[in-house]
Amino acid sequence: MYLEGGDLLRLTGDALLRFGLQVGMDLSDEDVVELKEAERHYRIRSRGANIASSRMLSRKELTDRLARRGATEEEAADTADWLEELGALDDAAYAAAVVRHYSRMGYGTLRIRQELSRRGIDRALWDEALTQADESEAIIEALLQSRLRGRTPDAEEGRKLAAMLSRRGFIWQEIRPVLSRFLDGEDLPEE
Repeated sequence: MYLEGGDLLRLTGDALLRFGLQVGMDLSDEDVVELKEAERHYRIRSRGANIASSRMLSRKELTDRLARRGATEEEAADTADWLEELGALDDAAYAAAVVRHYSRMGYGTLRIRQELSRRGIDRALWDEALTQADESEAIIEALLQSRLRGRTPDAEEGRKLAAMLSRRGFIWQEIRPVLSRFLDGEDLPEE
């Protein structure tokens, strides 16, 4: 819709009906202010829908992106609520996808928890999502097989492998039993 001054307002059909707009209609200053607010609301929701449609995001990631693009905290939260109602934003499904992805990339529970926290996913969703992770033992074994390619590591290499696995988010109680099978009689490094 074009205003007399040449300003363009992009409105939804809902706004057109709510205001009863018609060609050539005279608008009061209050009506123009309300129409501009309605257009801003539409623009922010449209931007949120475009962001959410490009890839999965957490509610926090979406609201942060909208805030960086000029939305107020309240507008961003309203848009996130709207997208959740539509099913376009789902933190539980997103958390499960993050867990599956990082698990298959060879990361342990500690590192996956860090990633869930970084992405702003509510802690209440973590335990359910972590059931989607591959078994730690299988991941560690695959990583060690890939690194060693059939060789038996010495104690020094065992320490380096344990440190690498620890950096990937595995705890010593998960690392020790698998690593001991690969060391073939060598002493295990201390925790």
